[in-house]
Amino acid sequence: MGTFFFYNNRKPRKFNYTPILHDPEEDARKDKLQNRIDEIKREMGVLPDLPQEKMAERKDFKAEFISQTRHLKKRKTREASGERTFFTNNGLLIIILIILFAVFFFWLLR
Repeated sequence: MGTFFFYNNRKPRKFNYTPILHDPEEDARKDKLQNRIDEIKREMGVLPDLPQEKMAERKDFKAEFISQTRHLKKRKTREASGERTFFTNNGLLIIILIILFAVFFFWLLR
């Protein structure tokens, strides 16, 4: 059995596998380049436009996220209607009242 020393601890070797045939950065670069080439060809009129089902897949992430959450959907409809909550309308007044009560009670306890 080996003895344990604080100054001479061996660390385990790290797993360092690099794939030989697959490079994800290169694949992403090729896909991005091919998409840009297709977009330019569509602008020039060489390729037909994307079908509507492909365009439907390209949804705005923020709008999709808001539509999936209840509280954000409620907030969005409330903001669109111009309705405000009690605290947003009277926030400064509430803060001033809290400070005045605190000063009054500290003055009485002194």
